[in-house]
Amino acid sequence: MKQLFAILFLVFSLTLFSQNDVSYDNDVRHFIEINGTMGQYQSAIGQLIPMLKEQYKDANVPESEWIEIDVMAQKSLKGLSDDLVVIYKKYFTHNEIIALNKLYEKEVAQKFINNVVNLSDASQEASIVWSKNLYHNITDLLHQKGYTP
Repeated sequence: MKQLFAILFLVFSLTLFSQNDVSYDNDVRHFIEINGTMGQYQSAIGQLIPMLKEQYKDANVPESEWIEIDVMAQKSLKGLSDDLVVIYKKYFTHNEIIALNKLYEKEVAQKFINNVVNLSDASQEASIVWSKNLYHNITDLLHQKGYTP
């Protein structure tokens, strides 16, 4: 009788653990969608295929082949998503992923995600101007004080 209870407890525990793991995986998948990670890879595919079409334009690859290639590329995202789930689970607990989902589901977080490329580009331009100005100010100061390289 004790063995029966032990076996039932083990089966119940494994089933519960499996359900929790599926929920954890789904929450990670949701997170990598809403934080823009999968969108970046989707965008990469959107850039790669036209680049390849241009590269192979003289090969007369029919449009049907490009459609097949696009389908293959889209399916590859599932494998990438599976790999990313494993990676994220190494660094974040299920509760942390749930909290991150709540954070990233907010409108302001989505606004940030949608503007991160623009912010990065503008910040890079500002950084270039700043570093050039700083360099010239320092070298001018050193020259004024009589120092030369």
